[in-house]
Amino acid sequence: MAQSLSSKSAEQPTKDGRLLRSERSRRLIIDAMIELIGEGFLIPTAQQTALRADVGIRSVFRHFDDMDDIFETANALIFAEKKTLFTGGDRLGAIDKRVIKATEQFSGGYAAIQNFMLSGKIRMWNTPVIAANYTLNQARLKKELDDWFPEIQSMSHLDKAYVYSLMSFDFWYQLHETQAVSQDDCIKLVSKRLQMVLC
Repeated sequence: MAQSLSSKSAEQPTKDGRLLRSERSRRLIIDAMIELIGEGFLIPTAQQTALRADVGIRSVFRHFDDMDDIFETANALIFAEKKTLFTGGDRLGAIDKRVIKATEQFSGGYAAIQNFMLSGKIRMWNTPVIAANYTLNQARLKKELDDWFPEIQSMSHLDKAYVYSLMSFDFWYQLHETQAVSQDDCIKLVSKRLQMVLC
């Protein structure tokens, strides 16, 4: 009986060690995916991810079903880390001050998560879970805007849509990247249009 208990005790550290190594490898793979997307590799391959994580490619698919599975996990971590970029701030006071503060907050947030947003938009068309996450995140951003501007609730459906579009990632990206408008000028332009429709 004593020998049996001793054998079980010896096995436990081995199992714990394997579990820790497995969790460490899994996290390395996720972190590699996040790093690659942040650097502009919007759809990292399994080979790129394995190389960056310094693991074998078989290890990638031992821990995850497919690349979308890695991206979904990474997306959850990115959201948990970056969501504070769009929350908080002094949301009281005159509307002109709130317009500037909200526009600065959203523009800064979009600049910080630009590559992750683009990567998600690429993948959402053939990955239902990612599409659902994208829709959920858009709803969260609208709620933040509703909190910044209670005035939205009394607006017409079309005016609401205009406000949400003005403050969207897509509008910011079109101005800042496609049209090469500076971040400061993006804030000035969007603030001006936003105040016109809210007042």
